[in-house]
Amino acid sequence: MNVDAVCRIVLIVVYCLFSIIRLEYYRRTRITGQKTVIEERKRYSIWLSLFICYAVATFLVFLFFPQGLAWAAVALNFWLRIFGAIIALLALLWFIWIHRSLGNNLSTHLKIKDSQKLVTGGAYRRIRHPMYSAFFLLHFAVFFLTANWFIGLTWIVGITTIILLRIKREEAMLLAKFGGEYREYMNNTGRFVPLLKRKS
Repeated sequence: MNVDAVCRIVLIVVYCLFSIIRLEYYRRTRITGQKTVIEERKRYSIWLSLFICYAVATFLVFLFFPQGLAWAAVALNFWLRIFGAIIALLALLWFIWIHRSLGNNLSTHLKIKDSQKLVTGGAYRRIRHPMYSAFFLLHFAVFFLTANWFIGLTWIVGITTIILLRIKREEAMLLAKFGGEYREYMNNTGRFVPLLKRKS
């Protein structure tokens, strides 16, 4: 089995497992029946939906019609492709930890429920948005797995744009719900990577 086949298998396995994890935690959240008290406008979630559709479409083209994206292929050596596979698997393990830390607080778009608790432990102990960091890590790995600059560039630019569009609104919602508790949490954590030195 050549490295291309291995990388394709890793991509399929990682995205299938990621989807299963997300769907299971969405299911758990729905059955709790908690009431939403703060929610973003639906128009803002449209951009995320469009990006997901684009990512799925290009992913399927890469898997089943590779000749359609052959013009953007990059010659990466064996070890860089394996590096991508390792990073993707690490991102998957991180996703599992993040979802376990979030529990029933996961939602398809930005919203806060009446009985929601501020999660500051587990994957959220030193980073307040590890989900976004893990997303970025996974999309970074995709470039090495696909060895395709078009997929790598558009996926990374896409996920970065989505994160930048959402991050301030998300933190404003959390401040509105948790007030000083969240402000203190912000002072002691980094957005996407741990702080080198805490503010308090």
